[in-house]
Amino acid sequence: RRRRRRRVRASAHRAAAPTFFVFVVAASTDAMPPSRHKMRCHYDVLEVSRDATAAELKKAYRKLALEWHPDKNAHRHDEAEARFKEVRGAYETLSDANERAWYDSHREAILKAGAHAAGGEGARPEDEINLMPYFNASSAFRGFDDAPGSFYDVYRKLFDALDKQEQAASLAAGKDSFTPAPTFGDAASPWDVVRKFYAHWGLHATMKTFAWADEYNLAEAANRKVRRLMDEENKKLRRAEAREFNDTVRQLIAFVRKRDKRYVKHQAEAAKLDKAKALAAERRRAEEKKARVAAATTFKEADWTIQDEDGPQWMRDELEAAERAAAEKAAAAMDLYCPACKKKFKSQKQWENHERSERHRAAAMKLKEEMMEDEEVVRAAMEEAAAEEAMAADAADDSGGESEEEGEEEEEGGAEGAGEGEEEEASEEEEEDDDEDAMLARMMGNARVGKKSAAAAVVDERASSSDDDDDDD
Repeated sequence: RRRRRRRVRASAHRAAAPTFFVFVVAASTDAMPPSRHKMRCHYDVLEVSRDATAAELKKAYRKLALEWHPDKNAHRHDEAEARFKEVRGAYETLSDANERAWYDSHREAILKAGAHAAGGEGARPEDEINLMPYFNASSAFRGFDDAPGSFYDVYRKLFDALDKQEQAASLAAGKDSFTPAPTFGDAASPWDVVRKFYAHWGLHATMKTFAWADEYNLAEAANRKVRRLMDEENKKLRRAEAREFNDTVRQLIAFVRKRDKRYVKHQAEAAKLDKAKALAAERRRAEEKKARVAAATTFKEADWTIQDEDGPQWMRDELEAAERAAAEKAAAAMDLYCPACKKKFKSQKQWENHERSERHRAAAMKLKEEMMEDEEVVRAAMEEAAAEEAMAADAADDSGGESEEEGEEEEEGGAEGAGEGEEEEASEEEEEDDDEDAMLARMMGNARVGKKSAAAAVVDERASSSDDDDDDD
């Protein structure tokens, strides 16, 4: 019942079609290839299974080609020529991975040569061209000349009919203009004609509506919701048909291009030209390499590049500059030390920031006050020591005017006293040096001598001076 409804809808669609479709029907009828015998499956032609490998296909093709070659079958030449062409066409299709995959997915449609997967049995209108028979190289055409039924005659008529259908669909859609497709040409057409044809149909996208693929009649919808669902389902089927048609046309273009002698010849010439260009480029590279080697053998080094044992002068200058920079950096690192805070700094910026800090200023002020106090203590101690020395010298002068006997005794012990005096002068000089060193150390902040230590030093000096006076007495 469903098939009957589809046939009725298809008949109604054809009856309601515009009048310009009559011309398309006639054009498509002329494009159909002659059917000389029933199409056979390519796997049956090669006598292999559908999961046969490439090696098995090649082995079967060689066996059948030798069996049915026309030169070995003179007694049945016509039959052998037909079978040999059929075997070769089957192998050309199955040996190509893309063509084999497409053939496997459309095998039933190609063999039936009229059934359509989405539309169902009998749903295809009469003006729709069936492209499946054109995928059989053994039955679609005869020869590659310009005679009727040849390769160029059959496919030229086919693509002219397809272009006329596209023009009719464009007029039905209300398009303002339509650009005809490039012609397929004949066996003697130049490459520019061939290139334009394959460039156009290789990117083909149909403008036909495929209204015959509708599953539901919108007039039979019970309400608006059902009508919308039916319309969506019909649009989905139309898109599927359009996508299937575009894929079929593009696959047919690949099928025709592979067997087009003009395209094959151009590809061979292009490959030959590319090979010649590659060889010329290789020779040019070899010559350039040879010239570089010859230039390298005659190369003479410039005088300024000749180096002595220590290297060139510019290198020595750079090394000396680097050593000076490293020494300056090390000296700067040693100078970045704060005696007040007892800290070291890694950069001049850190040192400057530290000098501006309140903590550093307070520490520096404290250190300055301590140094000033220490300086006063040292000055007082030195003044007291000088006074003591003056008193000791006066006492020594007074004791020199006593009796002559004491003078003689002093002369007798002069030698001993001279030695002791020299020792005392050396010890006093050492003490003075020690006092100066201590004062300088306190002024630099590395050491500090307290008031008690300074007083103790004064007491020790007084004790030593009193001892010297007793010895003199």
